[in-house]
Amino acid sequence: MTLIRASVLGLAFFALAGCSNRPKNVARSVTGKVTVGGQPLAGARIIFTPKEGGSPAMGKTDDQGNYKLSWSRGIEGAQIGENAVSISTLVEGPPSSKPEVPEKVPLKYRENPPTADVKRGSNVFNFDLEAGPTEAPPPPKGKKGKK
Repeated sequence: MTLIRASVLGLAFFALAGCSNRPKNVARSVTGKVTVGGQPLAGARIIFTPKEGGSPAMGKTDDQGNYKLSWSRGIEGAQIGENAVSISTLVEGPPSSKPEVPEKVPLKYRENPPTADVKRGSNVFNFDLEAGPTEAPPPPKGKKGKK
């Protein structure tokens, strides 16, 4: 009887191993590191948004700037294909106050986000951002004309 139970359990294990909740268009893993001016960017939200439509994948950088994306609860990775990559540290406070955490990602990367071409399997995308202004420059003041 023990041999029969072991065989049934073994077959059940192999049958379950072939089944997965992972969609076929989602890569197994997407990881990497984000730096600004060569320094790790801690506490940044990373969002990969598929350009062809679909669900975004999200992650957050640790103290060393490393991140790992989750496509859905319990499913790591990101949708396969070209993705726009949003990186931000801004954490909004109440509308009447300053942000709780100011933006540390240079403005040029928020206005023109980087992209990543996610492939099947495991992917590593490092984003080495150049330091720069995080806010738009104030508008030029008008010249006073002579009257």
